[in-house]
Amino acid sequence: MDILPALMSGRPRRRRLRLLLPLLILPAASPAAAQDRDSARSAVSRWSGQANLNLAGSYGNSGSGSLGVSARTLRRGDRLLVVLDAGLLRTSTDSVRRRAFGSADSFSLERTATSQTSADRSHLRVRVSEPAPERGQTWLRFYAAAGWERDVPAGVLSRYDLTVGLGTSWGETRGRGRRPFEVGAGFSALRQSDEVPDPDAEASSVGLRFDFRGETRVRDADVVVVSASTWNLRNTDDLRLDVTGSVAFPLSRRLAFRTSVQTLFDTRPALERVSLFEDAGGPLLGTVAVSRRRADLILLAALVIRF
Repeated sequence: MDILPALMSGRPRRRRLRLLLPLLILPAASPAAAQDRDSARSAVSRWSGQANLNLAGSYGNSGSGSLGVSARTLRRGDRLLVVLDAGLLRTSTDSVRRRAFGSADSFSLERTATSQTSADRSHLRVRVSEPAPERGQTWLRFYAAAGWERDVPAGVLSRYDLTVGLGTSWGETRGRGRRPFEVGAGFSALRQSDEVPDPDAEASSVGLRFDFRGETRVRDADVVVVSASTWNLRNTDDLRLDVTGSVAFPLSRRLAFRTSVQTLFDTRPALERVSLFEDAGGPLLGTVAVSRRRADLILLAALVIRF
């Protein structure tokens, strides 16, 4: 039946409205529905995360400064979840030496300051996986991750790893479809360059990597525990563990104050060269390579900026 004759006929007004309403609503509803889909898609695909900043300094008779910057951001799409994690922690110390020239009654002073980096830790890591469903049970998902880190106090100039494995998450869904608990396990290919090469250790190895991340809220504070462990399959005595626990107290909607404790443990730490003497006060005979300490403890307080 044609619409125009139906409208022009003398049929009841109710019948005419039934025919007119779909024609009037359809043009307006289509752009609105498309806009809703676009806004939902942009909300899902937008980058979000947080950045941490901590600064400390002392100047005058002595000088020292510390800079710490780290960030964790993620992007959740329809098929991929991308997580980027980066950080830098650097501390420099000035050694001041003063000398006097002249006589005891008249002299001039010379001040010499030598700056030395006492701590230099950096890392960069990216992980790509299938996003967890926002509702219902989760399942094992394949993921791939690549990372680089530098830890000069521990004697590591660079360490690269490439990991492929399975992971899952569980718990009540939070913003942007994230679950508060995540675990992952996979095979890693490692390559490490030390400040002092170890003749008994291989630069490249294959290992197992285990990751865990847990988040919870205690009153207004956000508590996060992150751990990563790597077990060398070529040398089973080589085990590395990295555990960080942090508590963040909100200051505003986007700012928070965060304190963290990080523990680094290595059963086969890198070597360092120390001076060798025959006895106390004796002449210098040379240097020898000895193992560094197995554990490092890092305490940080930072300002958190959420975005």
